[in-house]
Amino acid sequence: MTPPVPYGQEVRMLSLTELCEWLNITERHARKLVERDAIPYRKIGHLLRFAEQEIEQWSRPAPRHSARPVEHAHASVSAKPRRSHDVPVLPKSLIEQEDRNAQKRAS
Repeated sequence: MTPPVPYGQEVRMLSLTELCEWLNITERHARKLVERDAIPYRKIGHLLRFAEQEIEQWSRPAPRHSARPVEHAHASVSAKPRRSHDVPVLPKSLIEQEDRNAQKRAS
């Protein structure tokens, strides 16, 4: 008996269970990928099969080349926009209260 070849280095078809084990995903997630046509697969009767080399290529897509310059790892990443420390930020309830007070003074 020959020793098993590591995944991605042989021409063979993987079952759904083997695919999930190799990619460390659930069967439900794999079926959703198939449903969305997001993963290369073959249907043999009612069975799903995945070509090992196609999955290897699919799981390692080619790097994208973009026109934007690449930001360095030391740059800070924040979900919130940066604000000047000089400008006070008021909660929405206080802003609305200030607006109501200004309208009362104007009338």
